[in-house]
Amino acid sequence: MRTQMRRLAVFLLIISSGLCQAKTIDIQSFVFPPYIMLNAQGKAEGIIVELIQQSFEKLDVEANFEISNWARAFAKVKSHQSQGLIPTMRTPDREAYFYYPDTAFLLLDQHLIAHSSWQGNQFSGDYAELDDYRIGKVRNARISPSFDNALSQQVFDVEKHNSVEGLVKSLLRGRLDMIATDSRQAKLVAMQEGQADSIKLIKPALGQVPVYLAFSKQQVDLELVERFNQQLKLLLEQGALEQLEAKYLH
Repeated sequence: MRTQMRRLAVFLLIISSGLCQAKTIDIQSFVFPPYIMLNAQGKAEGIIVELIQQSFEKLDVEANFEISNWARAFAKVKSHQSQGLIPTMRTPDREAYFYYPDTAFLLLDQHLIAHSSWQGNQFSGDYAELDDYRIGKVRNARISPSFDNALSQQVFDVEKHNSVEGLVKSLLRGRLDMIATDSRQAKLVAMQEGQADSIKLIKPALGQVPVYLAFSKQQVDLELVERFNQQLKLLLEQGALEQLEAKYLH
């Protein structure tokens, strides 16, 4: 009887020890305010970062964020050197090597954005018109299905940058005529540069794009993706996005 009790005690000790050790997931990203940022201590913060942290906290998983640039982050996860990538669109070609949760963090409001001195504020929807201008976008970033399709068919060309910060600064300095990116993020960068009134949105929006946490199929099992999705969905239903927008945007 004592031998059985000792064995049971050892078994419970092993189980409890394992449960106390939180797993870690490495997530690649780039600075994308207000969604992903670095604070004064060099740690990741922002709307998407906190949604991830809160979701994984319920699963006893610690998220470790590595911030570089989009091209490097994308390549590292695609080549199975890391487990997660934010922010990313869900597309058929990317689903070949990424798992996606069903739930998106939020919708990016994708716009063509010009300097405030630009004449006109309307886009006809004819992408051939853009071929006369210097257009910028983030390298490897998707904008909207129609924009991406026209670009892939070489209807117009773009200058590729490694960050939205670089895009906005190039626009402000007159090196680009227009940029295609998320309007909220571009406005924040312009504000940080002290030139909030120096950019304007070209209407209508190119599209509202849902963004996700993509998981490497070689590094993460589908069960974890499904559990993460459940927690994220619950957080959003409880108003977590609105609370974080109030924290970072006001």
